[in-house]
Amino acid sequence: MAYETMLYDVKDQVATITLNRPEKLNAWTATMGDELYAAMEAADADKSVRAIVLTGAGRAFCAGADISGFNEQIKASESDGPRAERRRPTTPFPELMRRLTTPTIAAINGYALGVGCTMTLLCDIRIASDNAMMGVIFPRVGLITELGSTYILPRLIGVSRAAEMMLTGRRFSANECLNMGLLSYVTPPDKLIAKARELAGEIIQCSPTSIALTKQALYEGLEGTLETAMHYEGFAIERCYSSAEHKEYVTAFMEKRKPDFSRVGR
Repeated sequence: MAYETMLYDVKDQVATITLNRPEKLNAWTATMGDELYAAMEAADADKSVRAIVLTGAGRAFCAGADISGFNEQIKASESDGPRAERRRPTTPFPELMRRLTTPTIAAINGYALGVGCTMTLLCDIRIASDNAMMGVIFPRVGLITELGSTYILPRLIGVSRAAEMMLTGRRFSANECLNMGLLSYVTPPDKLIAKARELAGEIIQCSPTSIALTKQALYEGLEGTLETAMHYEGFAIERCYSSAEHKEYVTAFMEKRKPDFSRVGR
């Protein structure tokens, strides 16, 4: 599929999705939202892809929504009344990200503001360059945060820290985000993608079945109890015991070689 607002590349079992409006600091548009949804879905369906890296071209990851789109909405509202069509809803994207079986890594370069920040919360792992700035800036532009971030962010960094980010709307440095647990690593800008690919390489050494079941367990655990988590783990471990990947690991161990999960499929 050809994309208008992003680049899509698969190499060494890693799909790299790059937001590609560098002249606009990768400002979000409805087209970008549609294409990001399609790209994530395509990467997850590709059996050769074992990890997904999401990043931005140029000086920014995503500096927020394209304000010209808001201007058009306001004009439409003023001319057509309160029932005028608004920006297309983004609700399906969080649902898609939660059901992906392929791990996702956000490699945040430069500004990640507004939706550019909240979309990264939906990734499994977040890393950033040391010049990155993240901000839930919605109240400063007269809006409220979206993409389920009022649910996700407090669970990532705690209610007090989330409240500070969401109620001040200020920008936070990469090191501040690292210290509050929002990021796993901060790197020099020229090392960012290499670090993302290093993490992806660690994931690729794991069983695809185990990874998919673990992702589901992690996110279902946010809403469940210890008992429901243990019940799911019991179901998942039985699936793993009977999987081709577990058999491959045991066989490789007995044959004194590294397991090759790619030869047993997903």
